Order: sequence, then structure tokens, then C-alpha cells
Amino acid sequence: MIDRLHPRAPSTLGPQVAIAAIGTALPPQRFTQAEMYAWGIDRVPPSEAARALYERVMSDASIETRHLAVDDLRELLETDHERILARFEHWASNLSVAALNQALQRAGVAAAEVDFLAVTTCTGYLCPGISSLVLEHAGLRPDVRCADMTGMGCGAAVPALERACDFLAAHPDGTAAVVSTEICTAAIFFGDAPELVVSNSIFGDGSAAAILRRTDRLPDAPGSLRPRLVGFRSLTLPAWREALRFRTEGGHLRNVLSRDVPDRAGQACRRLVDDLLGDHGLSADAIGHWVMHAGGRLVLEAVERALELPGEALDAARAVLRTAGNLSSPTVLFVLDEVHRRKPPRPGDLGIICAFGAGFAAHAALIEY
Repeated sequence: MIDRLHPRAPSTLGPQVAIAAIGTALPPQRFTQAEMYAWGIDRVPPSEAARALYERVMSDASIETRHLAVDDLRELLETDHERILARFEHWASNLSVAALNQALQRAGVAAAEVDFLAVTTCTGYLCPGISSLVLEHAGLRPDVRCADMTGMGCGAAVPALERACDFLAAHPDGTAAVVSTEICTAAIFFGDAPELVVSNSIFGDGSAAAILRRTDRLPDAPGSLRPRLVGFRSLTLPAWREALRFRTEGGHLRNVLSRDVPDRAGQACRRLVDDLLGDHGLSADAIGHWVMHAGGRLVLEAVERALELPGEALDAARAVLRTAGNLSSPTVLFVLDEVHRRKPPRPGDLGIICAFGAGFAAHAALIEY
């Protein structure tokens, strides 16, 4: 077991905190890449070079379908910021509540038992934040401690899990919830720049939630997969900030996505994972489950090379990417859920959860079953 390794205190949790359950939610509207390509090329005619890039990216078999938070695809052409934000609020609220309700049901926990709620998003700004909507519509108590974590990009779910663990260290009888929600189509930006073409071709919408409790407070559920969160690490590299970020242009969010992102994701993950494993006296071959942010095909290939992983190690991430695209911050929780379905861990198995995004920042957690 991990405890016998005597890991260094700064990266180790005091109480034993576990993820009791995960819930996920996707918009009902699902489109194939071929459908999206045919629709978009007709309505937003790109330059010849951009058209060729759209065709190449959207015919890549690594993504087959995406779920989009729209009632009609014409909503993607909306330029009125107030209407875009209203769509973000509507779908962010609905999907967040759906994901949280599913996680609560799977955990056997009532909404009234939640004491802490962390919500992550980067694709829209609300004040008060999404947590206020979730608290109201999911039936949480009015005295729940809420934390809206905005602007952390695709990697935000892991530090949100860490904040939930911090709360449970101070409130050992408590229950914490993490909800990561992105309406990436609320930040769609049309143009011929390669980074816009790629962004418009790979991102989807969705939400994921996790329920956390001290292990001694988990309800009995034989056979449940409840990874214990053993330690965390984060890495922020401001020198790479301009490679991956949002900027505002004409009042709208515009994704900045450098072609260097896959290589930098690989470098950052290698350094981060080496540090986290070193904290616990472990080597990479002790890890049986790799829960990696599905940022894109090239990103997963770069991470796989950098970490020297076997070919099947990132199959769960590739499955999520194939059916839903890159969902930004909820993606890694979708991947964890997929890992549990594909290769149910056994007691004592170790895993790494790793996500990365704007900043350039990367975050990882060591888990044990």
C-alpha cells in the first residue's frame, strides 16, 4: 500500500479521501464530423487553405462524433454576446446539475449532504458563477461552501479535486463535490487561422462531476471503484503561456492554440509525473491506469512518447476523444469513468490522473484503489 512508502508531506494528503462516484452529462444533440464539416463549409465558407485543413482534421478517425449544446446548429453563427452568454448559462446549468445528480445517485449520497462545491469552467463568465445555479437547481443546502474556479482551462478538474481534498482535511465529516463544465461552442470563433480551424474541429460540450468523502465515511457498496487520492502535483510554465490560452477579440473569446502544444504537453507531463512519482518512491511501471486529458490525437501521441507508455495505456482517453471530442476541463473525469468501464481496477492498483491546459499549466494526482 502507498502508506508504507512514507511520501514527503507537502505532496501527500493527511486524511484518506476517495472519489466515491463520477457522473457525466452530454447535450442530446450529437453530430458526426462529416455532418459538421458539410454544414460548416456551406455556411461559413473558408479560404482554400482553411478548407483543406478542415477536411484533413475533421476526417481524422480520432474523433467521430461530438455533442453540441445547441437546439439548432444555426446558433453557432450567433454573434450577439448576450445571446451567446445566455446559451452558455442555460446549458452550463442543465449539464452541471445532470452530471452532479448522476454522481450523487451513484455514490448513494443525498444532495442535502453536500458541504463543499467546486465548479470549473473557462468557456463563459457568469457572476454569480455556475455554482449558484447548481446549488439552486440540484437542491443543495444554502450554507454549502462554493468555489468557482474559472480561467484554468482544460486542466482545471485536477486542482478542483485537490481543493475538495483540502476541505475534507479540515472537515473530516463532510462531503465534497467537484463539477467541471464547458460549453466550448460558446467560445467558437470563425476564421481561417489554423488554430481556429483546429479548435472548431475538435472541441465538444459536456459536464462531469465527482463526489468525494473520507474513506471511513463511504457508504457500503460492494464492488464499487473508489480511487483514494494519495497526492497531487502542479506545474505552471509562464514562458509557454502564449501557446495555449483564450484572448478576447471583438468582445468574444478566441482560442490561441499553438502547433507546439502537443510537444509541450508531453514535456510538461513527463516532468510533472516524474516529480509526483518521485514524491512517493515509485517508478512509472508501478502505474496500472493512466487517466490522461484527451486533448487531441497529436497531444495523446506526444504524451505517450514522452512518458514511454505502452500502446494501450491511453485507450480510455482515445475512446472519449473519439465519441465526444475534447471537452476541456471535464474530459479527464470522463476518461476516469471510461477507465473504470474498460479495465476495472483491482484493490491496490495505482493510477495517475493528469490534465493540462491554459497557462501553460499541468496538474496530476496519484490514486490508489
